[in-house]
Amino acid sequence: MRIILTTFCCILFLLSTVADAKIVFGSSRDGGSGIYVMNDDGSNVTLLTDNGMRNYPHHPRWSPDGKQILFRMRVDMPTSYEWHLFMMSAGGKNVRLLTEGHAGIKDEPSISPDGKRILFTTDTFKKRGTNILDLERGEMIHIPDVIANSSDWSPDGNQIIFASRSFAVAGGAGSDIWVMDTDGGNLRKLLPAPDVEGRIIDRSSPRWSPDGKQIVYAETEYTFEQRGVFEFLILKANRHLICDQNGEHILQLSISKKWKSKDIDWMDDGESILLSAGELKLNRLMLGNGSH
Repeated sequence: MRIILTTFCCILFLLSTVADAKIVFGSSRDGGSGIYVMNDDGSNVTLLTDNGMRNYPHHPRWSPDGKQILFRMRVDMPTSYEWHLFMMSAGGKNVRLLTEGHAGIKDEPSISPDGKRILFTTDTFKKRGTNILDLERGEMIHIPDVIANSSDWSPDGNQIIFASRSFAVAGGAGSDIWVMDTDGGNLRKLLPAPDVEGRIIDRSSPRWSPDGKQIVYAETEYTFEQRGVFEFLILKANRHLICDQNGEHILQLSISKKWKSKDIDWMDDGESILLSAGELKLNRLMLGNGSH
């Protein structure tokens, strides 16, 4: 399996591929947040959004036919900033708002294999959970109290895989990988509990392989250590793994434990893994949880 490791001084927000091997990503490489496309060898980097924008367009995802890009962007409001979802053509034209009236959108959105539904999360005092919007009918399914971060639809469109944070305790997972049906039913953890003593395992960025038989994901390991009178979260290792659709037969990829990925995706019809990552010093003190 070919692995492509892509690094930038500012980590890419999301990477995805289509048949013509174009990669779409978000970056602040030119001094302002923007959405770019490039060839899979890193050539022909092209900015799609207005470089003068300060509304931070990011988390782009290709539509299945490669003709449109779904992304999240902040909208200036009279008293506050709100995040909304937008769609634009593959060339950066015809930008249109999809989620007017749905404030508090969190994390990156995802789009179904048929291109007709999008999934996004909301987290406000009034509404917390996951939403699935039918783009043709305008109908919404709300799944309360499930925050589906880094979500991805199975190739057959019947299941959704995602990362979701639980209370981080020693010996448990700070964030784990979950699977559910597209109506929110049959919710279940994908992977067995981590077999580590006194460690926090933070799992993230699950992505289905094109044939739906495998899932790639990232895993970060932390521990709490005493430093003087205080206890701090310490980074111990980063791992990149592949399992089957049942969460079994786990294979660890040969990538340095120093490389922490922001996002992962498959390319070359499942023959390669593409990820954006930054090199971090192990055994370092993490301010906050350091996981996202």
